[in-house]
Amino acid sequence: MFRICHILTPCVFIVGCFPTSPSETNRHFLPVRQLASTCQSPARPDSPTLKRLNNGHFRVTKPWTVQLNGRRWHVPAGYATNGITGPSWLRKTLGNGVNHPETWAAVFHDWLFTQPGVSRAQADRMFHDLLVAYGVPPLKARLMHSGVSAYSASKSIR
Repeated sequence: MFRICHILTPCVFIVGCFPTSPSETNRHFLPVRQLASTCQSPARPDSPTLKRLNNGHFRVTKPWTVQLNGRRWHVPAGYATNGITGPSWLRKTLGNGVNHPETWAAVFHDWLFTQPGVSRAQADRMFHDLLVAYGVPPLKARLMHSGVSAYSASKSIR
């Protein structure tokens, strides 16, 4: 059986997809002429307040509102999930933690599956869009989206 780690492992090592600091500290300074055009871009979604549980999973500790693609989503306090799915070395490599936008997007993605009328494909696409909105580099966001999509496809084959 072909596992998701067979797809993601080469991507992680070939591309150099290593964790970055949380987006708040990973800002790029722009020349003044570019600053005006970026001021009109959509606001960055709110960050959740997460707590890492003893089993390595995460719990949303305060209600979290995500505005994405023209919709508002309300994740309730108390929602718990494993965040990034995969072996621990892969989770660490991708940016697993309460202060990492990759984990925030993974928690949101998992929560979307609990919402009626949201398909896996829609949740996977919103996962990618949220990664980008949080400032994850586009290449890393695409690779993570590809991994999530491959995992979703493997679930539908079973």
